Amino acid sequence: MKIKAIIFSVVAGITMGGTFTSCSDMLSPDSERHAYDIAQDTLYSYWGILKSFQNIGERYVVLGECRGELIDGTGYLSDSIQTILNFDMDAALDGSNRFLKASDYYHVINSCNAYLASVDTDRKTGTNDPYMLKEAAQVEAIRAWTYLQLIQVYGEVPFYTEPLLSTDNINSFMANTGKVMANADNLADLLGPSLDQAALIEKQYGYPSYENYGYTTNVCHSTKAMIPLCLILGDLYLTKGDPVSCAKAAQYYYDYLGCYQGQGHIAAGGTLPSGYNFMGYKSEGADKPEYLQMGAGSSPWTEKGAQSRTNEAITAIPSSTNKLWGNVLRGVNELFGYDAEISVRTSEEDTTTTASVYLTPQYDKKQLTASEEYFNLCKAQDYEIYITSNAASDIGNKAPDVDPSVGDARQYWVRDVYQIYSNGLLNTEKFITKQNPGGTFTTVFPMIYRKSMVWLRYAEALNRAGYPSFAFAILKNGLCNSEEWYPTSLNDYAVKAQKWTIEFEDATYTSEESLEDVVEQAFATVDTEGLTEEEIAEKKAEITALAEVEATDWYNYPADGTNAILYYLDKREALNTPSFLNFKFDVFDGNVRSQSIPFRTSFSQRGFNSYSPNNDIPSDNPATVGIHSHGCGILKYDEKQSRYNYVDKVIEKAALYGKTITKEDIYSGDYDDLVKDCVEDLIVDEEALELAFEGTRFFDLMRVAHRRGDASYLANRLAKRNAALASKLSNPKNWYFPLPR
Repeated sequence: MKIKAIIFSVVAGITMGGTFTSCSDMLSPDSERHAYDIAQDTLYSYWGILKSFQNIGERYVVLGECRGELIDGTGYLSDSIQTILNFDMDAALDGSNRFLKASDYYHVINSCNAYLASVDTDRKTGTNDPYMLKEAAQVEAIRAWTYLQLIQVYGEVPFYTEPLLSTDNINSFMANTGKVMANADNLADLLGPSLDQAALIEKQYGYPSYENYGYTTNVCHSTKAMIPLCLILGDLYLTKGDPVSCAKAAQYYYDYLGCYQGQGHIAAGGTLPSGYNFMGYKSEGADKPEYLQMGAGSSPWTEKGAQSRTNEAITAIPSSTNKLWGNVLRGVNELFGYDAEISVRTSEEDTTTTASVYLTPQYDKKQLTASEEYFNLCKAQDYEIYITSNAASDIGNKAPDVDPSVGDARQYWVRDVYQIYSNGLLNTEKFITKQNPGGTFTTVFPMIYRKSMVWLRYAEALNRAGYPSFAFAILKNGLCNSEEWYPTSLNDYAVKAQKWTIEFEDATYTSEESLEDVVEQAFATVDTEGLTEEEIAEKKAEITALAEVEATDWYNYPADGTNAILYYLDKREALNTPSFLNFKFDVFDGNVRSQSIPFRTSFSQRGFNSYSPNNDIPSDNPATVGIHSHGCGILKYDEKQSRYNYVDKVIEKAALYGKTITKEDIYSGDYDDLVKDCVEDLIVDEEALELAFEGTRFFDLMRVAHRRGDASYLANRLAKRNAALASKLSNPKNWYFPLPR
């Protein structure tokens, strides 16, 4: 089915009718207090839901970033934004803040409930395909995502899945003292079973597709507005946070990245696209570093087509480029200091219409800017650049040189914008340009899922499920299907000491040396008289199979002759991998990155040339990259040469906890909880560097603080922006705004 601009031509009232005079303000969709009536046409009801979904899109960014430490206010703050930045609960109580209207969330939820109560998923099309089944699955996803936003803003909220279609229904529900309340600890359990059923539908049939939104391809393809069921399920269990739930979350993220192991209905693809990254360097004598965006055409905010394996962008809440077609989402751009001008052009034949939104920086209107803490974090990163006197062939033999003045090049998302006054004076202001690279708003925004975000949340889940070295591999190298990638046996590791134990014929044999020694020790007790050579060999193989490696002295030094890139993986993880760490199928096929990187023949000369750390891996698959390389150069895979390596980074983070540990300690098992905390800190840093200004920051910090049961984790980070917040946010109740009563 091809429908042009249907989301923008269907008003939200299609799923509503009539009015009533009294009900809870929280469940009322707006001041006119509409009541719900189930529409007969479920297709139009579905698009009505997506229309109302737009209404909460921009506050996802505002409430996620303004409560984090990466954004700060300017001298032009509105009262509404200042209330959010300062966690001013008293100012939020009067209900006037347009970003804190819980009724808008419940409008989406009640519309979803009404839709799911009325949709006939047994209907068939003329070709005997299910009708509205895919839409129903998406409505389940939208409802779950909306509930997740509610608990992240308000903490604990009323939960219901039946439609409230009248004044009496709403008043009765709100008056019920025994009503279910949803929060971070139980939302996954409340919604998980129904979402699992919806995920099976998505697995079998894929997404609904209505081609492009609007009358122009400058908006986005309809599948970019779809929320993958596996991703919302992963988020719910990751938010719950206990190790068992994190293992479930890891499985859901893995299932998405694996396209349900090659089912092909969902446009995932496990490897991380390599076209989106920044390069940084500094010339001799220059007063500041220079930055270059590589692969700008592959930026997530310029990907308007259907979801595909090579796209970074997954899900956006679409905006229109014309008020006649629906909501034009300009609120966040205005907060960042941009006035939007819309240009719509129709061809002479009146067959095609194109529309663009041009953004003009307004120096005296910018309310939000990047905080000093954001720049401090970027400056603290090591940008790796390779010094060589020859061409690319020599780069592979050179250790990286780290220029401390460069830092993480992703800070180039915050750019200097110049204004020349009429008197000739020059003014420079920093503007956040992330959602509008190149100065034009592509209207594929806000971005609520993209591939890097999924990998980072997958890393969070892996770490807390007990796989911290695999989680770090996502940051450093990426993960993929390659024979060159992982150690596959004990022989791929050089082990300082191992303890082998065999229980055989009511006796226990132990050796501190080799497996062969303990097998021979046990085999010496076997009566081989009368056995053939073949039978003797089978008996020895049986004894060998009984051996088990205990977690004693697991020292991960690179083995002699091994080519495995991820030799730093902890053997306890690498030799006991669950289903969500199986990369041995084609959607995870990935080439080691081979692309242009900066090299220097002197401090004043720069160039770009090609370098591949391992030319033996086929080049017909997408490059596999770690997320840290998006802003810190091409990281060498060799742990000894790259500054960003597992052992050094864990030791560095452990020192911040007042702990001095060694490489041997990391693999010993005695410091597993500390190692997980350290890796989690690295992931949180990477989430700040990669996802800043997109709407995730406070929610990321909240998840970690909730998992650890440590409010100071969040409070101390917010104190870096505003010292007064340390005491206030040490009480988790102050993380959340009050629900209207």
